[in-house]
Amino acid sequence: MDKLFKYYFFVLFLLFSLTSCQTVPKLEQFPTMTFTHLKKIPLLVRDIKIIELQKKQINTPYITHLFPISPADATKQWAKDRLQIGGRKNTARLIIKTAAAKQIQLQIDKTFVGSFKNQQSDRYETEIFAKLEILSEKKVIKAAVEAKAQHFKTVSEATSLSDRRKIWYNMIEVLMNEFNKEIEKNINNSFQKYLIK
Repeated sequence: MDKLFKYYFFVLFLLFSLTSCQTVPKLEQFPTMTFTHLKKIPLLVRDIKIIELQKKQINTPYITHLFPISPADATKQWAKDRLQIGGRKNTARLIIKTAAAKQIQLQIDKTFVGSFKNQQSDRYETEIFAKLEILSEKKVIKAAVEAKAQHFKTVSEATSLSDRRKIWYNMIEVLMNEFNKEIEKNINNSFQKYLIK
């Protein structure tokens, strides 16, 4: 009986030791996405407000919460880095209408032959749609522009989570580059009275 007790104790000790030695793999940290390398956009406003209309989605097919940086957070950072107060009246208001990332599962060949293929299994879709307004002191919209950007990417079933996270981060970079070009063009065309040259 004494030997049996010692044996069980040894097994438990060994299991505990092995468990304690295991480390949970840490997710890779990505650099903070900023837009400070781009020129400021000085506006004749005394205040800048950012409003996010879309509620956070965590149900399929949305995977925005899994991204290293979400489209909404990237857009907010863009506004902080690029829009600049340069007046004594008026308010600039950035309204984020849509900011999402989705995962669409693709059909794959589940036959015996298909099991030997590295097939494209998922399609990732990112989108940002925002509106920038200039409001008077009486809250009247004096000027407004919109910009929309989308970016898609498919990956194979063999793509690891680590590699997918890198792809997601790069997708947001591409998405924001497109958004930046579109909204900057529209600002230059429609905000002539409210831009500081």
